[in-house]
Amino acid sequence: MIRRAITKLGILVFIFVMVVVSACSNQAGNNVSTNTSSESEKASAQSGSNVLTIALSQDVDTFDTHNTTSISTEGVMVNLLSYLIKRDNSGKPHPHLAESYESKDDVTWSFILKDNLKFHNGDTLTSQDVKFSLERVAKDKTLKQYQNYKSIQEVKIIDDTHFEIITNGPDPVLPYRLAREGAGILPKKYIDESGWEAFLKHPIGSGPYEFVEWIKGDKLFMKKFKEYFGGDVTDWDTVVFRTITETSTRIGELLTGGVQIATSIPPTDWDRVNNNEGTSVVNGDQTGVMMLMVNQSKEFKTSDPKVREAIDYAIDRQALIDKYSPGSVSTRTRIVPGVPGFEESLYNTNRYDPERAKQLLQEAGYNDGNKLEITYTASQGRTYADSETAQMIAGMLEAVGIKVNLELLEASKYVDVRTTGKNKELLQTGWNNTLFDPSLALGHFHSTYNPKGFGYQNPTVDELLDKAAVNMNPEEREEQYKQVQRIVAEELPYVYLYVMKDFYGVSDVVTYEPRVDTMFYVEEIKKK
Repeated sequence: MIRRAITKLGILVFIFVMVVVSACSNQAGNNVSTNTSSESEKASAQSGSNVLTIALSQDVDTFDTHNTTSISTEGVMVNLLSYLIKRDNSGKPHPHLAESYESKDDVTWSFILKDNLKFHNGDTLTSQDVKFSLERVAKDKTLKQYQNYKSIQEVKIIDDTHFEIITNGPDPVLPYRLAREGAGILPKKYIDESGWEAFLKHPIGSGPYEFVEWIKGDKLFMKKFKEYFGGDVTDWDTVVFRTITETSTRIGELLTGGVQIATSIPPTDWDRVNNNEGTSVVNGDQTGVMMLMVNQSKEFKTSDPKVREAIDYAIDRQALIDKYSPGSVSTRTRIVPGVPGFEESLYNTNRYDPERAKQLLQEAGYNDGNKLEITYTASQGRTYADSETAQMIAGMLEAVGIKVNLELLEASKYVDVRTTGKNKELLQTGWNNTLFDPSLALGHFHSTYNPKGFGYQNPTVDELLDKAAVNMNPEEREEQYKQVQRIVAEELPYVYLYVMKDFYGVSDVVTYEPRVDTMFYVEEIKKK
């Protein structure tokens, strides 16, 4: 009897220990998964017919949008956070949390907030939250968005709904800055009382959706915020952002109804999506441009303007577009339609002339006995067809007599080379312009930008960029930026290829028009 009692006691102790271990394991998992909502909320978010599911190729990297430059993260977080100003689908800024705003003088902007703005926890959004948020990103040099907001000197509070933003010099770009990810308005009281760790586990915003659960690397759940200041703007009670990195799996989920929208559909899979009943491919314009960064430092052969021009003439942009980005537009500028200062004469042009390229190489002193040899660096597997595009361009350069040493790098090594200036003659890259202002794209041509990896210097360009940066006259400023574009189109610090497009797989049960800024504003995605 004693032995049986001990045995039973041992079993009970074992069961108790296993329960405790299981509970601890779940708590540890919560630190990664950010499971902070009630079970009823989770069940509601994961069931029912009024759920929109979007498949992304990348997960969010943080809920602190002041400390990320990830477009994928912002594309999700625009549903949870709100900005003082919001872009329309052409990129133009309009008041959002702000009822109105105006420039009082070259360094003072006056704002009035809308009434009855609420955070998801019920707290009222006031000028205090604006001051807390904008001064944080403008003064904390460790934040990744600091460079874009350091022009803000102070947010001066007048009352709960009225404040002024004081800049440390004229900043004509401020409205565009305030519509970007680094300007999300965060809840001061919640963060002061609960701490940043609590916010990063359970972010609070004032957008049309509030946080439910994040299973890192898998799914992010949000539910409709019933007290959203914009009213009932969305058709969907719940939105689920799924992270599916594998293209074939992402497409498979679309075809079988597991998701209603899937991002990054390559041309090789268009027929598969379009021929499936109930799905189709939708393309969208964006601000991103595919290009080659040309190192003009004296130790490289590309310091010779004839060599740079020969490379430009050797590349058949239309062939690249037909192969890897059908519907895209060739360009000789990074400024796209809709962005102030757009230089139309450089858009939709293809300066392909291999015979001219050969002639320029001859003039530069290169021939069969003295062949030009360059290094061309690109990523492999970081973006769609990155290495294949590089191989195709390398073939075009070889065809005019240039020996190409093609260097294909995995993602982390490629990023290291690009950010530290270790690249040699050519570096394949792509940049977008989420600011929707020419200053972001054309700022690369200032002599202070990456002198080691870029090597481009032109005092006239420096002067134009410096003047435009503080010019509060929109017409004069646009002309200054147009002049910069015309100059660099000939001097070729970048060899531009084409304006990129985004391709999405979309279920017939929704109406979806992709945005130029690539954001997923769920309120704009409608049920059919």
